[in-house]
Amino acid sequence: MDKKELIIILPNHLRGRSLTEKVIPTVSNLRNMLKNLEKEGWDYLRLTNWDKRSYKAYKIEDIEEIIKNKDESEKKSIIREHILKQHPSDMGASCIDIYLVAYASEMDRKGKDNFFKFVFKNKISDKENSAQAIWQVGKGDGEYLGILNSDGTIKDWNFIIKWIKG
Repeated sequence: MDKKELIIILPNHLRGRSLTEKVIPTVSNLRNMLKNLEKEGWDYLRLTNWDKRSYKAYKIEDIEEIIKNKDESEKKSIIREHILKQHPSDMGASCIDIYLVAYASEMDRKGKDNFFKFVFKNKISDKENSAQAIWQVGKGDGEYLGILNSDGTIKDWNFIIKWIKG
C-alpha cells in the first residue's frame, strides 16, 4: 500500500481577516501576561500597556472569571476554546500572530529566518524588530497553547482546521 501525504492548503486569511494588514507587533506574550495578571490580583488596570494589549487581543475580559482559579493546563484549554468561539476580526494581533506564524511556516518555509523573509516579502513590515516581535509572540503563544511546534509549524491541526472553518 502506498503512503500518500495529505496536503492542506491554508487560506491566506482567517475567515476574512487579513494576515498582512493591521499586524501590530507587541512584546508581551500570553503566558507572561497571565502571570502578571495573577500577580496583580487580576486587576487589568495594573498591567503594563504591553500586557493590556495581549489581554485585549485575547479578549480575556470575557473569560477572566472562569480562568481565575484554574491551573495552567485548564487555563490553556479554556483560552483555546475561547479563541475558537470568537470571530478572528474581533481578536487582536497577538492572537492572529499564531495563525500568521503557522501560515508562513506551513505555506512558505519554517523557521525564524524564513518568517522574517515572509514578513518583508508580504510587506507586513520592513523592520526586523517588528518581524521579531510578531514571530516571538505568535510562535510563543502558539507553543504555550499547544497549537504550534517550536519551529512555527502546526502541532494541532484539528485546532487550526476548526479555527479556519469557524
